[in-house]
Amino acid sequence: MKKVLVAGATGYLGRYAVQEFKNRGYWVRALVRNAEKAKQPGPYFAPAIDTIADEIFVGDATKPETISEVCNGIDVIFSSLGMIKPDFVHSNFDVDYQGNMNILNLALKANVKKFVYVSVFDAHRMMNIPNVQAHEKFVRELQAAKIESAIIRPNGFFSEIGQFVARAKRGYMIWVGDGYQRQNPIHGADLAKVCVDAMEGTEREVEVGGPEVFTYHEMVDLACEIAGAKPALIPLPFWVADGLVNMVGLFNPDVRDVALFATTLSKIDIVSPKHGTHRLRDFFEQCKTLGN
Repeated sequence: MKKVLVAGATGYLGRYAVQEFKNRGYWVRALVRNAEKAKQPGPYFAPAIDTIADEIFVGDATKPETISEVCNGIDVIFSSLGMIKPDFVHSNFDVDYQGNMNILNLALKANVKKFVYVSVFDAHRMMNIPNVQAHEKFVRELQAAKIESAIIRPNGFFSEIGQFVARAKRGYMIWVGDGYQRQNPIHGADLAKVCVDAMEGTEREVEVGGPEVFTYHEMVDLACEIAGAKPALIPLPFWVADGLVNMVGLFNPDVRDVALFATTLSKIDIVSPKHGTHRLRDFFEQCKTLGN
């Protein structure tokens, strides 16, 4: 039985990855910063992992002294470790780059056989974003290291648009630009299957998105239909959005980086190879059961 370390195990994708690895017969060690968080379901229906993983390892990847033994006895590593929102303590480079480097260095010492890492689809078009820069800096280090590796490049996650139904219920929807850029977001369970396939396969890079392609307008319309609401639709021109991002950056660079990611994605089509079976309509129907 192969032993896998899942880093970023309490994130949206990480939880589904723990579940998928167990489903395929792996022994799973989940690296978490907060053991209590592992006992609770994640956002947008991602499973609790404390009863799924074989071992919960509590440590902080940005503090090497807390994870010195995390790779001991491990055959392969899967990492979706990364910041999704500011914590006002760490930067993207602290977590997305250095945190993963700390794990990679331990993996090399422990003779781990393979490291699968989740970066970003079409990263070369978004290198103005610190989050993407940090991801890709680690990608270069991983690909140069003496370890077999695979890079997963997903489109957006369902969890990133889970608020659409709640916003429709609250009576407003905001989007940047004209709303006609296309994307195919993917459910965490579908993406986890692709990630474990990559662990077991030979591809060095895997681009992945969900089975359906939508414009932002179409996702908003679907959310409004399911919410049974007719909210105020508020378009935000690019020049206004860019100005707000720059203004926020004067006061809080961390928040600026998150906003910059959102505005950049609003300017480009980002359609990746289709995978999976989960439909956005079904996900939004689930979201309707959540509180606002």
